[in-house]
Amino acid sequence: MSTELLSGLLGSDVDPAEAGVRLGQMAADLELDVSALLRAMAVEPQRLADSDPAILGGLFRLIHLRLARAGIESIPEDTEFAKLAHGWIGAILSAVPEVTPNQFLLLQLLATRGSDASLGVLVNQLRQRPPQTWMQAGQILGPLMQRDGWNVGAVYPDLLDCLSSPAMAAPVLDLANFLCRKGRVDRHPAADQLTVLNHLLGEVSGRLSRFEEDPRSFGDDVETVQNRLSESVALAVSLCDAVGLIGDESSIGKLNQAIELKHRRVQCEAAGALARMDDDLGKKRLLQLTDEPAARLRAIQYADELGFGDDVDPDQRTETASAESEMALWLTQPQQMGVPPTGVEVIESRRMMWPSFDDPIDVHLVRFEYNFGDRQYSNIGIVGPVTFALAADVADLPVDDIFAIYAGWHAEHNEIFTVAADQLNEAQKRLMAAYRDHLDRAGYEDATPELLGLFLDETAGIFRAIRDETECRVVTDGLETIDQPIAGRQRPLQGGDVFNLYKGRKMLRTFNPGA
Repeated sequence: MSTELLSGLLGSDVDPAEAGVRLGQMAADLELDVSALLRAMAVEPQRLADSDPAILGGLFRLIHLRLARAGIESIPEDTEFAKLAHGWIGAILSAVPEVTPNQFLLLQLLATRGSDASLGVLVNQLRQRPPQTWMQAGQILGPLMQRDGWNVGAVYPDLLDCLSSPAMAAPVLDLANFLCRKGRVDRHPAADQLTVLNHLLGEVSGRLSRFEEDPRSFGDDVETVQNRLSESVALAVSLCDAVGLIGDESSIGKLNQAIELKHRRVQCEAAGALARMDDDLGKKRLLQLTDEPAARLRAIQYADELGFGDDVDPDQRTETASAESEMALWLTQPQQMGVPPTGVEVIESRRMMWPSFDDPIDVHLVRFEYNFGDRQYSNIGIVGPVTFALAADVADLPVDDIFAIYAGWHAEHNEIFTVAADQLNEAQKRLMAAYRDHLDRAGYEDATPELLGLFLDETAGIFRAIRDETECRVVTDGLETIDQPIAGRQRPLQGGDVFNLYKGRKMLRTFNPGA
């Protein structure tokens, strides 16, 4: 069985191209026996150690997808799979090369399973081989915040051994903080580690202070700096929350150090922790932070939770103020800009029907900008049905079209997609030829096909072209034609963007006929 299942995948002499084909076949096989696959991998640890990490990562993703869909947590405990799966996963992860990607997906399955046995293997693996990033660690432990019923004693205090891991420290504390807030524990799981927590808070505050003076102290390239910054901020936030929940006065000095940092989220968490200890400085700073869009929602939440929400300026609770805060928070995420915007302002709000919603909702367009001294960056994003900003610059579009391009981007349906020009079949090529002829007659020159857009039962061609000596991107279905200039623009609309504009116009006209 193992030879058949893992044929062409394991070992040092595997051809990567053939392995890719084999993985594709397995992914398409709806009858694939995942339990047999796990067993087969677990009994051949030496072959795992000698295998290509990329291939192993593909296997891990396949296993995770199948077991997550099947509901690993609902498999009866008395089945062979439930009894042995946690052991198989542990044996597999102990054998594979440390650089193997997607290991965290198998660990997440152990957390999702949630039995004492699976959690024991999970904690042991995290102590021995912690993940590479705090975001992976958060994904691993995330399922434990989404369901009750698992035994806290199977995780804490042993998981606290991972506080020494830079990637694990913040998620370990986040889970402990969650359990404390939900009343799942009588005492904070890390209360006995308070001296360590205070020391860590002082260290990370000092590290962030040095970064504020000299960002190069975190590294010489942007990716390294961003990773270290996001990791340090996550740890500072988790530590402030933890010591605040523990509530011992010995933490006040370190919290006062953290509250002086420029990072608004850290300031907010430090202020919240101090206010929880009935410290006047914490209360005062929280109220001040309601003026800061990136900290506003969290500061108001703390003020309400701690009993002085009536002191918050009512203007900071308006829908407009909340929309500005949502956009600032989104931009501050590590995978976005990573820092709060210099300025943020709602420019238009409408209540309308929107794709995927059954009732009208409030949709806000929010302008944001960053001032980098000699450079400026700005754009307009959306808040309401989703918080998002396109990479392309949409600020010069009419307001109606900004709503439309985001509606088109947000719409999801199996029958809405695009096909690249070099992937068209013969019938699709004939459609594109007809659309190009239409553009020629309409005065466009040098129309070059980029995409064919399929929108339910309609189609449209997306081209690069020239009109009135200006290079542009244009979409047409033979009846409606939309073009957008791209020459001389730093962040012009791409082919997919103009298709989003096209379908968004159609959808908003249909959903909101009186608008």
